[in-house]
Amino acid sequence: MTERQDNPLAVHVRECADCRDQAMPVEALSAVLDSGALAIDTGALSQHALARLAPELQRRADALFWRRLLRALAVALVPLPLVVIADLRLLAWLYDAAATWLPSGLVAYLVLSYAASLVVLIGSTYAAIPLLLARPVAAAEAAPA
Repeated sequence: MTERQDNPLAVHVRECADCRDQAMPVEALSAVLDSGALAIDTGALSQHALARLAPELQRRADALFWRRLLRALAVALVPLPLVVIADLRLLAWLYDAAATWLPSGLVAYLVLSYAASLVVLIGSTYAAIPLLLARPVAAAEAAPA
């Protein structure tokens, strides 16, 4: 048999004084080790590994989603008091401005309708945060493999 230059066993025998003196059957051992290579079906191995890891990957993805959600809600809730104060001032100004020309019942209806629409708008904005955070995860799952 011809000896490969990159064979680690042959390199060791050349460099080690004890192994050089004892004349081990390096070529026979190399042939046995080289012939013992197994054919591995990488596709089946990958599918099996992913099937075993899927629950752990899902658990980690869920934990990451909730951390991202809490972080996004915390950042989004910081300006909320300022928005509410600005809206209350706007509603008070709107009431005062409209009360000079319109009856008080109609002005109250207009201001309360505007306030209700602001509540719906702000509520839907905060309700959209989890949906927007979940969108990249759902897109990754829907992508073909």
